[in-house]
Amino acid sequence: MWKWETDKEPKGVIVVVHDMLEHHDYYTELIFQFRRRGYHVVTGDLPGHGQTTRLNKGHINSFESYTDRIVDWNETAAEYNLPIYFFGQGLGGLVILEALRLKQIHPDGLILINPMLALRQSFINRKNTIRTSFRATSDESRFDPGIKLNYFTNDPFYLEKYENDELMIEKVSYQWYRVVTNQMKKTSDNIENTQGVPMLGLFSTKNEIIEPFMSSKSLKNMRSQYVEVHMLEQENHSILQQENVELPMYLIDKFLTTRLYSIGVMID
Repeated sequence: MWKWETDKEPKGVIVVVHDMLEHHDYYTELIFQFRRRGYHVVTGDLPGHGQTTRLNKGHINSFESYTDRIVDWNETAAEYNLPIYFFGQGLGGLVILEALRLKQIHPDGLILINPMLALRQSFINRKNTIRTSFRATSDESRFDPGIKLNYFTNDPFYLEKYENDELMIEKVSYQWYRVVTNQMKKTSDNIENTQGVPMLGLFSTKNEIIEPFMSSKSLKNMRSQYVEVHMLEQENHSILQQENVELPMYLIDKFLTTRLYSIGVMID
């Protein structure tokens, strides 16, 4: 786990939860932007990702290992005694929503980028689901899930970074795939029972990893008085890992400012 503090008068703390296959280093620019706007940031690598371990790379025994990890990050964020927001992309969004459903975290707001609530239906995904169903429950053997790097972004800088990054996950275990896909259905089916937290959801309409319209429909079923969802006409799953991020950052800024005013924090 890492902490980055703003050098300005702090408005709150943002816990950043990364996506599948990658790790927290891909959010360095976003962390800089949050700090520049007056927010401390807490983040780290989920189990089986990044620098957490090399033996269990691409593998988990249960989804609980993910939610337990962000509960730890939440406890660190709470030490600042400031409003806490969670930011999550893809898998990170799913982990946040499940921890919220289990009442393990109580944030002041959520920012979710293409949360993984429904995979885009494809031949690859159907094949993965079928062959995974025939494997042993705790099977740790790995396979290529067929998620291409350019599904995340078509930005040349990030694509080159992916290609040269030995920490990127190329293969996942059958157990990992089974656990994550089962969790998507469980979280989506029970999302209406999730505690109401103000939320901003950003989706890319031409996403090749998740099904954006089904996922956004699930978010709108949350029991919350404030759910803001935007469908952006672009291919990139990693909406903030590209050159032009003015629109999504504007929407994030507006959401954070609105939430601060709503809880009585006045900002200039």
